[in-house]
Amino acid sequence: MQPLNDGLVVFIYVDDLERSSGFYREVLGLPLVLDQVHCRIYKVSDGGYLGICTSAERSTSPEGVIVTLVRDDVDEYCARLAAAGVVFEKAPQLYEKFDIYHAFLRDPDGYLIEIQRFNDASWNVPLQPEA
Repeated sequence: MQPLNDGLVVFIYVDDLERSSGFYREVLGLPLVLDQVHCRIYKVSDGGYLGICTSAERSTSPEGVIVTLVRDDVDEYCARLAAAGVVFEKAPQLYEKFDIYHAFLRDPDGYLIEIQRFNDASWNVPLQPEA
């Protein structure tokens, strides 16, 4: 079987690979698809992946990075996370300016995680090229 090569992987660098891998796998529930020893890649959606890596050469600063998990079940998912002990920086709420419903939390390294639903049904429809 030919490997899937269409998609997107976002890589973040962490201080403790085991701790962070546990958070993304056990708390957020993302399935591990590839373990490369120093990087573990998790499936977020069809064609969307998150790589959790440790490296002495890379910065582990989480500033300016937001990992957004797009889900229809924001309230249910956040309730499951809260039951697992996750503390939210912002509880689920509507953000009218962008017509989204979202919540924020932090991973063990301080990366900002957003759980979000787009209320605009056209968000995932390819735009037509401008004439």
